[in-house]
Amino acid sequence: MNPTSFVCERSAEYMLVPQVIEALRNKFRYVVPIYPWISREGGKISKLVNGSYAFKVLGLYPRRPKLLPNDERIIVKFSEQIIYGAKAGQELGIPIIAGCPLAKSFWELSECEDFLWADLAEFNTDDIDYCAVVNARGVIAEEPEGYFFKDISRVSEIIDRSDKHFNISTFIDAIKEIKMRSRGAERYIPMYFMGGYKPVYFLLANP
Repeated sequence: MNPTSFVCERSAEYMLVPQVIEALRNKFRYVVPIYPWISREGGKISKLVNGSYAFKVLGLYPRRPKLLPNDERIIVKFSEQIIYGAKAGQELGIPIIAGCPLAKSFWELSECEDFLWADLAEFNTDDIDYCAVVNARGVIAEEPEGYFFKDISRVSEIIDRSDKHFNISTFIDAIKEIKMRSRGAERYIPMYFMGGYKPVYFLLANP
């Protein structure tokens, strides 16, 4: 039997986003998490009201905890789209991490204080479909050096790797490219943008 999860990525995301916001509040006054639609965050009214702002960007791919019956371990998978998307983001000046709440039921998720974070800059094409196997003590079997971290405060160092600032137009162009490259498309295709995996993006700025 293959491992599967009791939640989807969006449900995991609801637990991950507050953790990232709290970690970034010490560094940035404005921390805005968005799940962008081209017709909303990238639409005319968004460009009108947000056009004067410059900001840095962090991406987060939520991962769901996968389980096997009668097994205390949690499996966290890193698929092709996530690795290719993160590489595209890195080249465009948007560092991208992944996160997974280490919970095995709704009720553990409600009180979850243990998360696995991944620095996706460390992954390469040889790691497509890599599965991190986390035991009941939160220890990863055969953990690759540098791939994972448990302290979310490390995200501050990850953001500092890029000095790139965006405005709303250049940001939308960048996330289109990230999405298309994660799906193997050479040009922007609206239906491709809507399907598959897409990060949560954090827009970060100081006055």
